[in-house]
Amino acid sequence: MHQRFMDYVEVVVNVPIRRTFRRGDSPPPPTDDEDALQTFHYHLPPELENVVQPGHLVWAPFGAQQVQAIVLRRTDSAPVQTKAILRLARPEPILTGVQIALAAWIADYYVAPFSAAIRLFLPPGLLSRADSPPVARVRRELRISLALSPEEAHRRLAEVGRDTDMAKVLAWLIAYRGATPTLAEIQAACSLRSDSAVKSLAKRGALTIEQRTVRLVLDEEAATALLLTLRSTDKHLPIVEALAAGAPLWRHELNERTTAPLHSLRDLERWGIVHLSDEIFMRDPLLGRNFPPTAAPTLTSEQAAVWQRIADAGFQQPQGATFLLHGVTGSGKTEIYLRAIEETRQRGQQAIVLVPEIALTPQTVARFAGRFPGRVTVIHSELNIGERYDIWRGIRDGNYDVVIGPRSALFAPAPNLGLIVIDEEHESTYKQDAEEWGSGKVFYDARTVARRMAAMTGCTLIFGSATPSLETYFAAQQGEIVLLEMAQRVMGHRSAPEGTSAVYADMPPVEIVDMRQELRAGNRSIFSRSLSAQLLETLAAHEQAILFLNRRGVNTFIICRDCGHVEECKRCAIPLTYHMESSGRAARLVCHHCNQVHPVPDICPVCKSKRIRFFGAGTERIEEAVKEILPGARVLRWDADTTGRKGSHEQIMAAFATHQADVLIGTQMIAKGLDLPLVTLVGVVAADVGLFLPDFRSSERTFQLLTQVAGRAGRSQRGGRVVIQTYRPDHYVIQAAAQHDYQGFYARELAFRREHGYPPVRKLARLIYWEKRLDRVKQETNRMAAVVRHRLASMGLESAGATLLGPAPAFFERHRGYYRWQLLLRAPDPAAVLRGLEIPFGWRVDIDPLSTL
Repeated sequence: MHQRFMDYVEVVVNVPIRRTFRRGDSPPPPTDDEDALQTFHYHLPPELENVVQPGHLVWAPFGAQQVQAIVLRRTDSAPVQTKAILRLARPEPILTGVQIALAAWIADYYVAPFSAAIRLFLPPGLLSRADSPPVARVRRELRISLALSPEEAHRRLAEVGRDTDMAKVLAWLIAYRGATPTLAEIQAACSLRSDSAVKSLAKRGALTIEQRTVRLVLDEEAATALLLTLRSTDKHLPIVEALAAGAPLWRHELNERTTAPLHSLRDLERWGIVHLSDEIFMRDPLLGRNFPPTAAPTLTSEQAAVWQRIADAGFQQPQGATFLLHGVTGSGKTEIYLRAIEETRQRGQQAIVLVPEIALTPQTVARFAGRFPGRVTVIHSELNIGERYDIWRGIRDGNYDVVIGPRSALFAPAPNLGLIVIDEEHESTYKQDAEEWGSGKVFYDARTVARRMAAMTGCTLIFGSATPSLETYFAAQQGEIVLLEMAQRVMGHRSAPEGTSAVYADMPPVEIVDMRQELRAGNRSIFSRSLSAQLLETLAAHEQAILFLNRRGVNTFIICRDCGHVEECKRCAIPLTYHMESSGRAARLVCHHCNQVHPVPDICPVCKSKRIRFFGAGTERIEEAVKEILPGARVLRWDADTTGRKGSHEQIMAAFATHQADVLIGTQMIAKGLDLPLVTLVGVVAADVGLFLPDFRSSERTFQLLTQVAGRAGRSQRGGRVVIQTYRPDHYVIQAAAQHDYQGFYARELAFRREHGYPPVRKLARLIYWEKRLDRVKQETNRMAAVVRHRLASMGLESAGATLLGPAPAFFERHRGYYRWQLLLRAPDPAAVLRGLEIPFGWRVDIDPLSTL
């Protein structure tokens, strides 16, 4: 008998397959309940042979159950005996071939499960089990529109409904207004058996009966209103009036304007007054938002030169190009992004714009949506599952030209991608945090992935920053990226006459205050005398100030002045932070690693002394100090404690931008790209925070933060100034930030990295092991170190300068009760060393780590 040739597919299945190396306590769980997907082979039944493509979501048998699977590729053979795919789960592929190929590259580069890389491209809730529907699904809703003109609809309401005798009489009198019929004539005209209905209307004051002659006394409007009441259609009138105002309404929109129960809508449909259609409602987070339209300004000579380079070397080339736009704060980088997007749209393509924080998304959306109305969308983790699913579908269907969001927006399914913009590219938030509790399995860097994506799709990629990361600037110096410089700050927020040249502004002057001298002068306040005086001047001039401190809470820690005991988190072994009483919550100590809350002690738990005091200052304490010297000041805090609710970033930003507050106190969030024309003073309360942490990037992070937060001042004709308070005024990072000297900092820092073999000179990988038992930690990390060293020797890389440091405890050795030990691998290609090694559950592999703490 002739055997039919089979078509095979390789798939990843949506099945939790737990991998572990021992029984007992397990390392931190992922944020979702799904473990790594696995790949398997199946064959296609005849009815699916010409249907299934790579990227399709299908149902497949898996043991005794049915599971969903994503088709990766079609093959001519299978290494094992196969079962048949059962059916399609969705009619259209959910992944493209480029996305599958990019996921494979991500898995390879970051030594991560291929299946975990695949998940990066899917919206949450898309996959489901056989016994439950998908959480992410379309929302169907009634859309209501008038079937008649508003005038005809009102007339129709007076003709339908209850056909009582009183309604018949009143309708007849309205139709024959001015007539004075007798009772007998009305009874005959309305087919009434008696005159009781007419007399009832008389009792209501609608008409009079004199000598058996009837006269309507109500005006037309009052008579019609009474008629609607008699017909019981008065409750339908608000619905008709709401619809008469304009375009068709979704049912939830109609319910926001008036009460519209379903039975009333069905009545109106039956009477031919409205159309009801069951349609798919797109849950767009920008729906109903109005953004003032903006026009493209005349470019400065510097902007024009930069844009010409991008147009020539990027858009005019078939494979695009990658650019680093290094421009000082306020140099007009955003306008270059907007020009690039306009060029992309003209070519019928889409653009993805990445911002480092959700907090920046509203400001960015407002600027971009004003330029490209109706073509911009936003995607980020604060959206609910339904919103993210609908935006994912809308992007895939080409309904949007511009996608804005943090790093996860890079995986938006733009079918014709022509441009990627990464604003503030130096920000660490573009890297998936390997330290985050329950974080994902792929610790990817959106900047690295974007470069690969651009190479695969041939799109143009623009990095932008006033303080580029050393890796990106080094790549530009090496010729891998086209370097574009914008050294002049454009005077913003001014109405220049059309055709006039741009006005440039100087960078804000920076004053460095030596806090050691303040102490010697007897000033023990959080604020130096200079900063206090300038705060008073700023508010007197009805201007705004930003105070920056890279720390939440009120105080750094609580210490006993007698025995030196410091209150620590027992699970993480770090000092607890004091948060004072607010919003009905009692004062408390909080661990900023695991968020565990502890009561505030009255006495030292070790020596029983009452001399247990707070030490240091946080954002809450600064808020308190501002109100002490400026009792009438309106103060806002912007930190992780005040932005826990959905939309809180936008609310704080809007309040400060509209001058509902005079002083904004914040942590890293306020250093990221905010454009606030009334801000003329920026104060850095403690510039040394983070500068001396034992991490090779601590200097770079501090320089970037100080330079960026200083850039928030002086962005209008009002000018600005910056005050940096420090105990190390001579440190090269402080000096370079005060002089806005990126080149000087880069040269000094690169020399340090080159001397010690750190990125960007040499690549780095970090292996972190989590375990609750210290003896197990030591045993496993020593075992893994031996395995890696053996691999280095077998590959002959020791002679090439590859080294392995550790095992050693991480700087933050404990987290939520787990010990954390690490290995640092320096090699030309660390991923090549680690690929193929058996890495047990409990290890986290972080390629190109941004921190070694």
